[in-house]
Amino acid sequence: MVRLVIKGCEFDPAQVKDVVYGDSFRMELDKAMELADAGVEFWAAGPDGAMARVTLGENEYGERILKTEAIAYAANHLGEIVAPPVVRRPYRAETHIPARMDFAVAA
Repeated sequence: MVRLVIKGCEFDPAQVKDVVYGDSFRMELDKAMELADAGVEFWAAGPDGAMARVTLGENEYGERILKTEAIAYAANHLGEIVAPPVVRRPYRAETHIPARMDFAVAA
């Protein structure tokens, strides 16, 4: 039986997908769910070397997700292993400040 320890989940802009990673692997979140469904054991790393079992579940929207205990590093406060949202700065048009050049002549 293969056992993989998930240390985190993040959004990969190169693949435009959520990825999970551990010490010796990095894979798409969808692939990890397929492997968990096929019988691969996933565990989530937690504080002080604690390990939490990862299972397949559903969120409130009916989507399949990986679930674990909320103490795990890769999990959010609900125990779901998902990448945090990508936060982008709001677009602001450049503001042009009128500049006035004044010259002083020393006498």
